[in-house]
Amino acid sequence: MKITPNYVLILARKSDDLAPLKFLLRRLSYAVTVATSEEQAISEVMQSIPCLVILAGSHSAWSQSFVATLRGNTHAYGTTIVALTDCHAPSWLPQEENPGLDGFLVKPISIDILSSLVQSAFVKQLCCSTSCT
Repeated sequence: MKITPNYVLILARKSDDLAPLKFLLRRLSYAVTVATSEEQAISEVMQSIPCLVILAGSHSAWSQSFVATLRGNTHAYGTTIVALTDCHAPSWLPQEENPGLDGFLVKPISIDILSSLVQSAFVKQLCCSTSCT
């Protein structure tokens, strides 16, 4: 597995959020991969470790066992995992009901917020990889 700077993995099943999110990330010149299944996401992670994983769609769309597997495969590399949610219909549950998630990315998303999130995720990854070596 290799770490790719500023690499973002988006997991989305039929999400209306995909096109605007990809547009913003590519506008910021970040590498973006979209996975449409849990299996595809794990396969992508095994090839290249993202600094940020964005789970798009309903929080119930991703199983806890999948999030635990994703976290297990990326924990040593400091990957940040967030769930995308609406500001008018938040799916913010207590942290103990969202094991493995680092937080939520709330729509509407500005380019500044997204840039800040990716940059902080990348710095976290760098710090983790430095302390692990």
